[in-house]
Amino acid sequence: MFKILLSTGLFLAGMIEPTGQYVQASTKPNLQVAVISDTHIDLDIPKFTNKFENAMDDLKTVAPSYDVIAVNGDMTDFGRVNEYNVFNSILKAKKIPTAEEFMVIGNHEWLESQLHPSISDEVLKKRFLSKMNVSNLYYDKWIKGYHFITIAGEKSENTMIAEYGASERDSAYISDQQFQWLETTLSMNAVSSKPIFVFFHQPISNTVYGSEWSAGLEDQKILALLRKFPQVILFTGHSHYPINEPKSIYQDGITMANTSSVAYTYTPTGKENYTQSQGYLVNVYDNKVEIKAREFSDGTWIKTVTIPLTQRNERLNFGWVNAQGHWYYLGILRKKLG
Repeated sequence: MFKILLSTGLFLAGMIEPTGQYVQASTKPNLQVAVISDTHIDLDIPKFTNKFENAMDDLKTVAPSYDVIAVNGDMTDFGRVNEYNVFNSILKAKKIPTAEEFMVIGNHEWLESQLHPSISDEVLKKRFLSKMNVSNLYYDKWIKGYHFITIAGEKSENTMIAEYGASERDSAYISDQQFQWLETTLSMNAVSSKPIFVFFHQPISNTVYGSEWSAGLEDQKILALLRKFPQVILFTGHSHYPINEPKSIYQDGITMANTSSVAYTYTPTGKENYTQSQGYLVNVYDNKVEIKAREFSDGTWIKTVTIPLTQRNERLNFGWVNAQGHWYYLGILRKKLG
């Protein structure tokens, strides 16, 4: 059961509030970003291909001029060449032609080495870079004046098991070099009132709904670094947990959003739902970001969460907390000033 607990305060930074309670500066967003994850293209499972096509068609219907399509990992089921080829053919045919692409590596892009152990991590890395047309596993782009950054696991499941044990098979190895790059990159032209969009396939443990399927290892070090920039909005996938749950968007120093899955959703009881197919449309204005959750299977909106943007991104005590088995949201009650 979820309940809302509001506390008074003067700062608006970082709070989540329902749509319709915030005055938007203009009707047309500065930037529209379609965010999806976990398409799991597999030639042996044609329904996943069909669901990816349907999701892309639906996004084009609701946002016929979106600026960016971001896919937050696990675009393929095993990282095989033919899976990338099918993914790319659908993406090219179905996306808005002028939209920028922002592609993130997931743990499944490393999985062909499970089928063929002779395939090295370097081969799978180079395949991702080539097929996704990116310069590195972790990289950044500036799109219409907004900063997009991806964090990336750098080792395959086989390597993770060999080096860290079976319990870390799905975790993400982040090198010291990547940490240093991330800190430098986050600070580039950073403005407190302007969102920084960060993408990472695995969630940070003990944050969003589904974060028990976390990046593990040093993911708290990642969170500590991101918290230096409260304007960060972090999108994560991997768990397939549905975004209908209130805690699918969570705030703890930064905003974090679970991106669910296009292929199928999953629940803590271990039940796959092959009907659901979900993602986000993100609208960015001068004074707010709207995160609109979409159900692609029936073309309906699930919810809209609004993140106000102000010059003062104060780090306050807010977000979801669990007390005696119930989830409460510590928010900020807006007060009329003057």
